[in-house]
Amino acid sequence: MVLKWSIPELMKHKEDNLEINETISIDELKERDPEVRDVSPVKVTGLASIKREAITFYITIEGVLTLPCSITLDDVLYPFHAHTSETFRLNPQLAEEDMDGEEVHDVEDQTIDLKPYIADEILAQKPIRVVSDKVKETPHLKGNGWELVTEETKRNQIDPRLEKLKQLFDE
Repeated sequence: MVLKWSIPELMKHKEDNLEINETISIDELKERDPEVRDVSPVKVTGLASIKREAITFYITIEGVLTLPCSITLDDVLYPFHAHTSETFRLNPQLAEEDMDGEEVHDVEDQTIDLKPYIADEILAQKPIRVVSDKVKETPHLKGNGWELVTEETKRNQIDPRLEKLKQLFDE
């Protein structure tokens, strides 16, 4: 299943909530964000609350992103787990104020496709930078004109501008 439903199909579940338990592929994330090197199949679970004026999906999204290490550019597996809700307005005349201040989406072509909203949520959960475990285990990384400085190294290092003052105290 691709997490796409028509409104009449969803209305069949008006009395009981529609349960969602699907695993989907969202490979378009690699095209949307060049830092995303790979994305595992995404597990989507939750339910849809269907009312006359709106349908709200309460979902949990789980998977693993492959991102570049911000220091070595090696692949880093970043597991994500997010809870979100998406509300779709069935009545276009219904004002957003009537929807309890939630962000509301309009239904297009009498179908609801959750996949783009799931992709947006995954990108919102993506950290700005990740560091591989290899870097954390070996803090003395050096290269041509650069050196990885940890907090401990930084504390023990004397500012070169103050080095001459230290020499004055020694005299």
